[in-house]
Amino acid sequence: MLTTLISFIAYACIVPAAAHVANVAERPNAVALAGWTNLLRGFAIHGVRNVIIRNLKIGNTPTTTENDYDGIQSDTTSNIWIDHCLLENGGDGLLDLRKDTTFFTVSNNIFRNHDKAFGIGWTENVVARGTIHHNWFDRTNQRNPSADNLAQCHLYNNYVLGVTSYGHYARGSTNARVENVYFESCRNPLTKDSGAILNASGNIYQSCTGTVAANSGTAFQPRDYYSYTLTATADVPSHVKANAGPRASVCPS
Repeated sequence: MLTTLISFIAYACIVPAAAHVANVAERPNAVALAGWTNLLRGFAIHGVRNVIIRNLKIGNTPTTTENDYDGIQSDTTSNIWIDHCLLENGGDGLLDLRKDTTFFTVSNNIFRNHDKAFGIGWTENVVARGTIHHNWFDRTNQRNPSADNLAQCHLYNNYVLGVTSYGHYARGSTNARVENVYFESCRNPLTKDSGAILNASGNIYQSCTGTVAANSGTAFQPRDYYSYTLTATADVPSHVKANAGPRASVCPS
């Protein structure tokens, strides 16, 4: 993944249950936030490098403006990996990667019980690069994700179930490749703006309605940057249900 630039951990923090907003400060090499617990109020990650957030339940974030009511908010951060988390019941967005946050991987997470799941953008620059795979968007409404002005956005093997507004959305000038995503009972499963580049292949649209955007332009080739193995699309629901979200095996005690 794009975040393989994170080679080792210099600082680790096991987040306590019922914590308030965690303002993530930069360390010389990397910051790891991991555990097996519930985190209330969320994270504000601003202007830092090399961050890993794994195996956390994050929610109930309606009562503070430090992170604009988001579960995880990242501004101008690079090399960030968010993996095996459950994000639900936020005040605004469950996950907002903003203001040129780049070289990110968002993998094996569950987004549920919310309106605005996962937004990327809040910038006029087209520089951000990211990979989004094996996530479960479970009956959320919008931003599943909404990817605005990304130079490279690779979405694959996500399970998008029962969304009521739109699913994967290539906004602005985003260059997106979407592979082997399973959309089920979704409204507008795949959408794009007129200025976006989109190449979608291998997807399944089961009992979906509304827009399925056509391919346009020349999308980037992820394998020019990293190797990956696609799960067969028909197997995505069972695979993601069995593996996404916090797992004892990810951060054993």
